[in-house]
Parts: sequence; C-alpha cells; structure tokens
Amino acid sequence: GFQELDDVAAIAEMSKGAGVLFERVATMPMPVVALVEGAAMAGGLGIVCACDLVAVEPGAKFALSEVTLGIPPAQIAPFVVARLGLREAKKLMLTAARFDGARAGEIGLADAVSDELEAYEMEVRKAVMRCAPGANAVTKDIVLACGRLSGDAMRDYAAAGFADCLAGEGREGVAAFLEKRKPAWAE
Repeated sequence: GFQELDDVAAIAEMSKGAGVLFERVATMPMPVVALVEGAAMAGGLGIVCACDLVAVEPGAKFALSEVTLGIPPAQIAPFVVARLGLREAKKLMLTAARFDGARAGEIGLADAVSDELEAYEMEVRKAVMRCAPGANAVTKDIVLACGRLSGDAMRDYAAAGFADCLAGEGREGVAAFLEKRKPAWAE
C-alpha cells in the first residue's frame, strides 16, 4: 500500500512533524553531541546537522539521498545549510553524493574525525561540565538568534540574556573567579 500517499495534506503534516523533531534537537538548552559510527543517511544526516558538536569515524558513510527517491530533503534543509553553508549543502542535496567520515571533516560536518569517539565525548563532557548550564543555554539561544535578529533587536536580545545570567549564575561564577575557586556547577 501506497494509497495513503495520495493524501497530500496528511503527508505535509507528517513532514512538519519531522521538522519539529529537527528543531527540538537544534534548540535543546544544552549542548547536543552526535557520535557517528556506520551510516547517517538522509534524515539521519539531518539529525547530525542539527547537533552542536559532531564526531565521526573515518569510515562513517553519509548521503542526502532523498532526491534519488523522488523527494526533497525538505525539513532537514535548513539544518544542513546552517551546518555546511549553502554551496556545500546544495551540492550534496542536488547530487545525493556519498561521502565518508574523512570528507565530513573536510567540509565542516564533523568537528572531529576519530576512531576514538568515546574519548572525544569525554573531552566534550569535561569541557561542558566546567560551564554554567544556564549560561550555556542562553548562549546557545543567542547564537541561534543571530540568524533571525540583527542590529538593535540582536543587541537588545543579547543584553537581556547577559543581564539575566549575570544576575543569576553569573554571581556565583564571578565570585568563584575572584575567590580563586571552582564555581558550584564545576565541583
């Protein structure tokens, strides 16, 4: 049965649901790390692009293969473009090109290419644990706002986030710095 494929409105709603999933991954208030072993194709590659930090094995396999099935990589497109840039995203999406982990590093998909993904994860975890969780959440939100705000609106948004953090976790962070100790979240 492909009869259900005739309901274009239902298909569009299903597609929007996938877009919500990618958006939730991208906007989680904490750093999201993807570790890729094996293959990340089509939507799997879209999830990888929605993550903040990406490490892949050299032999990992990737492709945006949707067009070979007669469909566009629709909901993942904004995340692929944000991660790889318009030129590289178009090339990969319009050709369904297959590539490996080494190439993923070359084009900026991967922050690290390694056979030691657990070691990479532990390095990231250690670094993130030194950071205030609320400040990381606000930082991520400000970074994501850069794509939709500019000028006074961006300055106001960033200033509000800075002020909220300084009045909250920032008090502990500044006190810890002045007292030459670790802040409460890093102990």
